[in-house]
Amino acid sequence: MTKIKIVVAGCLGRMGQEISKQILKNKNLEFVGGFEHKKHKDLNKQLNKVSDIKSSKLVTANSAQLIKEANVIIDFTTPESTLDNLKIASANKTSVVIGTTGMTDAQKKKVKSYSKKIPILMSSNMSLGVNLLFNLVQQTASALKNTDYDIEIAETHHKHKKDAPSGTALSLGEYAAQGRKITLNKSKVLDRTKKSTSRKKGDIGFSVTRGGEIAGEHTVSFIGTNDRVDLVHKANNRSIFVSGAIEAAIFISKKRTGLFNMNDLLF
Repeated sequence: MTKIKIVVAGCLGRMGQEISKQILKNKNLEFVGGFEHKKHKDLNKQLNKVSDIKSSKLVTANSAQLIKEANVIIDFTTPESTLDNLKIASANKTSVVIGTTGMTDAQKKKVKSYSKKIPILMSSNMSLGVNLLFNLVQQTASALKNTDYDIEIAETHHKHKKDAPSGTALSLGEYAAQGRKITLNKSKVLDRTKKSTSRKKGDIGFSVTRGGEIAGEHTVSFIGTNDRVDLVHKANNRSIFVSGAIEAAIFISKKRTGLFNMNDLLF
């Protein structure tokens, strides 16, 4: 069996390091290397000298060369960096797994346009459990009417996370909105401090907590007059996201074009 060649964007980031380590442990995969932004302090140093990644490959800013050599790029970086990498991947027919969050609608449209040339799997969360939660939220939102149950989404992450609400929380909101056949952009409430008004029927509220080293916790609450239904997922560590990203890379390496998500892999 020919090994799948994988390159990791942002290889010295929290997710990048864990993904790189798992690729090296998998006998069916080949770690082509990892790259970082051109101002990173550890450029041109061996990975095993600046991280727990057991590889003597150098940290490089030459993303184009590595992407050209790879079958798949796994990218958990920033929206701007991801789009730059997609441009290079598209020119080299390299498949892409995107775990980057915080993308605008315009940026997501660009991702979709690239998927006409190369296969892309994009998900706000690579966890099997979270993707099952997406489906449960949609089903529950459909079953419990907005006249009877209010929807609130709470999420907690480590203190290093920059985007808020998390991409996963927003995806949960999208699935809840789909279940109720409404548009999230018109129903989401991200901040209740700016207006002194009561809750409107159909609102989907969000609350955010940042602290410590929490890998990720999400709760979707359906709150009625006489009862409450909570759908909860708690990640004990990042390994579930790493395993999902690896499975996504194997899946997308077999596709020719198109935009996929974890549901395509799981169901």
